[in-house]
Amino acid sequence: MEGNDTRLDWQNFRAGFTFVEALAVLAIVGVLSLVTTTAVISTWQSSQVNQVKAYLLSIQSLQSRSWLESGVYLPLTALPQANIDKVSIAQTMSQSGEYEMAATLLFKEQSDSCRIIRISETSLAPRECW
Repeated sequence: MEGNDTRLDWQNFRAGFTFVEALAVLAIVGVLSLVTTTAVISTWQSSQVNQVKAYLLSIQSLQSRSWLESGVYLPLTALPQANIDKVSIAQTMSQSGEYEMAATLLFKEQSDSCRIIRISETSLAPRECW
């Protein structure tokens, strides 16, 4: 009954991992970490953009209400502050009393067309970012 021996051959048995197996495991863990980190950062950035949009839309609502009640738009100092990480908010008022709010997303690259999102009483810009 040759070949049916189920006893362990302790001379050829090695416990543990080889260096190549350890490197393979590290490579797999590295790739999974990279994918996870990229997904987390992307989700965080989407969350920040959505917070900015919600804030700007709430400001537009407040400004519309102020215009209907008093005929003037509120200055930036009278509006609720946005506490959104890595975002800068600015407001401009024209001579005719119109306003524009601009949110600069500091975590986006300078060349990104959606880095600055604007809202006014008549428009959302750039349109593709909304």
